[in-house]
Amino acid sequence: MTLRSVPIRRAVALCLGLIGLAGGGERAWAGMADSQCLKCHGEAWIADARPEALAAMVRHPDGQPVLRAEEAIDELYTPAAIFAGSVHAGLSCTDCHQTGDRLPHDQRLPEIACGDCHSEVEDALRASAHGGAAQQGRARPTCTDCHGPAHEIQVFGEPRTHAAAVRETLACMECHRDGDDAEAHPAATYRENVHGRALFEKGLSISATCVDCHGAHGVLPAADPASLMHPRNVPQTCSRCHEGIAEVYYGSVHGRHLLEGDEAAATCTSCHGSHGVEAVADHFLLGVINECSHCHIDLGRSYLTSYHGKAAHLGYAEAAVCSSCHGAHDILPPEDPASRVAEANLVATCGACHEGVNANFIQFDPHVDLRDRAANPEVFWTWLVMTTLLLGTLAVFIPHGLLWFQRTLVERLRHPRGFHGVMHEERWVMRFNPVHRITHALIIISFMGLVLTGFPLKYSHTEWALGITRLFGGIPMMGLLHRAFALITFAYVGVHVAFLVIFFWKHCPRPRRRYLFGPDSMVFSLRDLKDFIAMVRWFLWLGPRPKFDRWAYFEKFDYWGEIWGVIVIGGTGLMLWLPEFFTRWLPGWVLNCAMVVHSIEALLAASVIFLVHFFNTHVRPEKFPIDMVMLTGRMTESEMKEERGDEYARLVQSGELERRLVPPVALKWRLLGAVAGLMAFALGVTLIVLAITTEFDQIFG
Repeated sequence: MTLRSVPIRRAVALCLGLIGLAGGGERAWAGMADSQCLKCHGEAWIADARPEALAAMVRHPDGQPVLRAEEAIDELYTPAAIFAGSVHAGLSCTDCHQTGDRLPHDQRLPEIACGDCHSEVEDALRASAHGGAAQQGRARPTCTDCHGPAHEIQVFGEPRTHAAAVRETLACMECHRDGDDAEAHPAATYRENVHGRALFEKGLSISATCVDCHGAHGVLPAADPASLMHPRNVPQTCSRCHEGIAEVYYGSVHGRHLLEGDEAAATCTSCHGSHGVEAVADHFLLGVINECSHCHIDLGRSYLTSYHGKAAHLGYAEAAVCSSCHGAHDILPPEDPASRVAEANLVATCGACHEGVNANFIQFDPHVDLRDRAANPEVFWTWLVMTTLLLGTLAVFIPHGLLWFQRTLVERLRHPRGFHGVMHEERWVMRFNPVHRITHALIIISFMGLVLTGFPLKYSHTEWALGITRLFGGIPMMGLLHRAFALITFAYVGVHVAFLVIFFWKHCPRPRRRYLFGPDSMVFSLRDLKDFIAMVRWFLWLGPRPKFDRWAYFEKFDYWGEIWGVIVIGGTGLMLWLPEFFTRWLPGWVLNCAMVVHSIEALLAASVIFLVHFFNTHVRPEKFPIDMVMLTGRMTESEMKEERGDEYARLVQSGELERRLVPPVALKWRLLGAVAGLMAFALGVTLIVLAITTEFDQIFG
């Protein structure tokens, strides 16, 4: 074994240290050179020395137990080079470690009193939230908890280095770690916010740290008026970095209220948050709605009923949010001439998104309350009329369907083979020609498309609406598809109207009046009223089932409902599609009315199709699960006798029946049609169930 081996060197050093102490006897403490301390504490071996060896180097006053092996002593090893690089390099060991007056020193030294030199800091700390931690049963942080090992404390000050900024922030995070309470444990939140990412990821030493916002030794709860984060002081705190924005803020309506002593006024943290500050990007802008709505509850609620609010709620970042119209830091009341929403400035404000707006356009109210008759009489009466129409229509036809269901269910149970025609019978009658079937297919495609792309906007606050929106790729694509389906609707209605005009003037049997109110016409006649009354009597077991001709009253209702819907929904849809164009002649409040009409009439149309029409066609027991006549254009002769008794008799009498007989559709085409029809049926039922449950949640939830 040589002197170069580690154990031998440690043993020799320990002996020399002990000899030095013994040779010097109990040396006086005062004025003792640091070199005396470093004979032991400046040597690396002391960090790993056994407890019994350490115990032999110090004094043991009466009653003080000898250190046990499991008891650790921090920072025994303090190289001179490390201490020389600290802020306290100009001090001697005994300036801080003051105890006794002799060497060897006691086994345990008194706690270092940093306040002896840093009295102002000590006073601030005692008065701070950290100083009061002990009174609340929590551990009070010590100087070294934040500043690091006592012999390695670095300078905090200007110019601040990136390493120093990171070090002080990590010191705070040691205690304020993650937890259920984001405000009490903001470490993770801060790391992900704009300040934390700038500091930790981008290396910006000027980024705001905990100390910049909360202070260092004088950290106080936000509720304390002296706290840097008290609402009254927040703008001043943030202005240390955001000086220009603070000047603008103090001139805003929020800043004025704050200066007048209103601590409830919105400050920087009200909108941006504290530890979760985000960059001004899409996600933040969409979140502005929620922030403003915390105070402006009614305005926030009315905004969310507008197109802007619904689109924003579905994640459309281009939608106008509160700050788009009112500004951000420079918000002023509408009566202030400098306000962006002052009447004189509205054309410019709206014109930032809508080109070519005029004085008519700005009469549109983005915060309209549909039920406020005094403030919005036109919109109120529009809403009332449309709601009455919706409820009135459903109040008639839903009971109509339920009564029909119970009547036919009993009949089917009594005569299980008396309804469905024998699908393999040879005699089939043509009911709808290819033009009819193609038109109906276009109706299915366009209507389903319109509902799928329109309902998500109407019910934008629901999860299912958000899911459908994402499925279509977002609001822009969904809007494009919605307009495409609308154009398909306009196209087939236009062709149909043109056909009717040509037929009426060139091919309509004379006299035209007799044809218009005859059995082959879709125009309502007195017979329809009689059939309706007879049908109700049949429902109630008071008379026989009426023998319908070519068109029953409920089919005419479907037909005219489609025409009405295209005119009303299509017309209002065009207004909402081209608002700048229509407000060249119409006042802006017409757009508010158009939104009400478009929304309620769309719900009415979907309800009639998916509840009334689907029942009349597919769900009633004699047709369930699907009526194939519109898909194939054919129905069996037995079905025609049962459902269209008068038409069948008329065709037989005129000899027309034989000319309408056609071969049955191949089984594979019937199956394909059934699958397609059932898919459309299932989709429609799903959508209307979602809509109805959402409506009930809004009313009773």
